[in-house]
Amino acid sequence: MYHFCRSQLKKFVEKKKNKKKNNKKLSELIAFSFCRNWFHIIIEYSWRRILLIFAGGFLVSWCLFGILYYIIIKTTGNEEVRISSFFRYMTDACPMAVVLLCSQLITGVLLQTLLTGLVIAKVLRPKKRRQEIRFSTKAVIGPSENDSSQPTLMIRVADMQNNLYLAESHVRLYMVRMGINKLGQRQIIDMKDMNVGYDDGWDRILLLWPMIIKHEINEDSPLYGFTRETLAEGAFELVMTLEGIVEATGMTFQARTSFLPEEIKWGYRFAPMVLMNEKTHQYEAHYSLFEKVEPADGFVKVDEVEENSDNSLTVQKGCSINDVLA
Repeated sequence: MYHFCRSQLKKFVEKKKNKKKNNKKLSELIAFSFCRNWFHIIIEYSWRRILLIFAGGFLVSWCLFGILYYIIIKTTGNEEVRISSFFRYMTDACPMAVVLLCSQLITGVLLQTLLTGLVIAKVLRPKKRRQEIRFSTKAVIGPSENDSSQPTLMIRVADMQNNLYLAESHVRLYMVRMGINKLGQRQIIDMKDMNVGYDDGWDRILLLWPMIIKHEINEDSPLYGFTRETLAEGAFELVMTLEGIVEATGMTFQARTSFLPEEIKWGYRFAPMVLMNEKTHQYEAHYSLFEKVEPADGFVKVDEVEENSDNSLTVQKGCSINDVLA
């Protein structure tokens, strides 16, 4: 049995850096994980470490083979090269040196390929691209523009890059619920997928201008049954992900953000920010209005009234949306 608690609730996903919570007690798995996935782990290193590995790889290779050549000279008593008036070369008098030279050439080609590929992969990573995706700092719950009787969770998202467009961009939304078990330990109970228009294809968005991601709060929604008061006491976190493909490189990236209950404003909607310029007759996006919200006015019409239910919103005919969302 779980008890829900809102005290000192912290985020699983940070807004600014898109980082997830640190995993504890994994030190014994670091070496094993590095051996299996070392290339992708090194790519995550900073440029300072990458350049240090690039230069250090060649220096270690040269020093290692130089020591091996020196050992061969000392053990066999033969010189490594024969010097004449026109050229120098390795003779067949020392077959060990010939084998070592072939090994050095093969190792050099392999090392150069790996280190060069590492630098190129680091350059092509779309890490900076995801930082140009902007999410609203607040989510709102208000009436849908298409149906004023339907309470809807709305989150605004925009691509701040004007030249590099995204292909196949789509969003997903999850609710992560936390609770305290009978031992007094705080833990994740479950994670539910929240529909943002999968059936109609509204989860695939074209970020040529700022978009509002919508989740209808119906009977299938994890938010169904919440009121303004119970939402503030909720023990959950909404996690949103946006994935896309950078057209220039074909690389896939993912941007993330999250919202705690106190970051969800009840009874509001986002103010319009893509407006027509009457002089140029073109639509313009006013990013100064990106975070602006306004009270949701209008009427809600429903066919049924459900009262005293733990899993439903109580709505009355002809009442204002502010009353319904209050």
